Amino acid sequence: MEIYKWLAIVVLSLLGGYFGHQWTGSWVGAAAAAVTVVAVLNALINEQWLIAIVGVFFGFYLIFFVIGQAGSPVAFQPPTAKSLGVSIGGGGSQDRLASAGSGNAQAPKTGLVDSAPRKSDKTDTPAPNTRGGPVVQDCPQCPELVVVPAGQFDMGNPVPKVQGTATAAMEEPVDVRETPQRRVTVRSFAAGRYAVTRSEFAAFVLATQYQTEAERDGGCFAWTAGKWENNPKLNWRQVGFPQADNHPVVCVSWNDAQAYTQWLSSSTRKSYRLLSESEREYAARANSTFTFWWGENLSADRANYDTTAPGFRGSRKGDWRRATVSVDQFEANPFGLYNVHGNVWEWVQDCQHDTYAGAPVDGSAWNSRCSGTGRVLRGGAWVGDPAGLRSTSRGWFSPGFRFNAGGFRVARAVDLKR
Repeated sequence: MEIYKWLAIVVLSLLGGYFGHQWTGSWVGAAAAAVTVVAVLNALINEQWLIAIVGVFFGFYLIFFVIGQAGSPVAFQPPTAKSLGVSIGGGGSQDRLASAGSGNAQAPKTGLVDSAPRKSDKTDTPAPNTRGGPVVQDCPQCPELVVVPAGQFDMGNPVPKVQGTATAAMEEPVDVRETPQRRVTVRSFAAGRYAVTRSEFAAFVLATQYQTEAERDGGCFAWTAGKWENNPKLNWRQVGFPQADNHPVVCVSWNDAQAYTQWLSSSTRKSYRLLSESEREYAARANSTFTFWWGENLSADRANYDTTAPGFRGSRKGDWRRATVSVDQFEANPFGLYNVHGNVWEWVQDCQHDTYAGAPVDGSAWNSRCSGTGRVLRGGAWVGDPAGLRSTSRGWFSPGFRFNAGGFRVARAVDLKR
């Protein structure tokens, strides 16, 4: 009988350790839960009822309130107004981040002001998914996909009129990277309903033991002591501000995103990839011709961005959250996609091109005749200037670059015959 007693204790302690890890997201929590189970069972076997009761309450407190809280990422100080979003998205002279995209070694040069993040923003509530086409999911750990209908749209902005004319003087400056405007035809495809989350990326890491470039090669760019610099302690697990599992994964490079989509493809036997730049703008617009899918004005109840930055058409509204929010925050656009403006910059498949001259018009990724080694990002971010959140805004970094305002969204061909 003695062997059965210890066998039961071992099995129950392993179960306790498993659930301790699930509840706390920490191996310390798993160990604490296992030890608690052993101690309580041993007390019960020896009829030490008081010790067993005290052990249950102490173990519960230790696991959920001490270890569980300690497992949260340490708050970090991100950038303020003149941030990554200003220079990557661009407009006029706002092109500093794009110039930094040629390599990893140099941090973006911006005149930023140090500011501490707020730990949480409990006033934000996720909007229900009441829009868009069918939602599909190829596996329990896979991102949810929304079927985006085929269509046509005018991508980018018209070429600026001749400077010095009366008409040109009345118009807002146009970033030449967003020109010339062209008509693009996009086939139906399935796009991530949300940016890839921390929990979805964690499933990939657990299955493959993959290490991101930030983990292998010296960290992630963040705002530190009044300047942008690479912090070797930061990676997707700890990004410099608190994140929950349903926040977008950040501090991941374009190469990391490629590894993730390759794993999804091999796991599901479907061809996952990043969106093309054309698909990303088309999906963000959702048949709208406005600056943002809902209209011309931006506000903090519509998107997550730096509200202290210079306004764009009266966009300085609301408190700056200073961190990412959950991927299902705010209202979905008419195609059913969330956070297509702000929260995190999203890597797309295309390589760097200084303008759209010669770009494809069939919605495919443009990976020939690249003007540099960079890979394109779209959408703007929590640290971004309002102008960087525009549907047309674009910029690029080298494929190995990572920063705590950059994530990605996935896509694949439509296949509803399941």
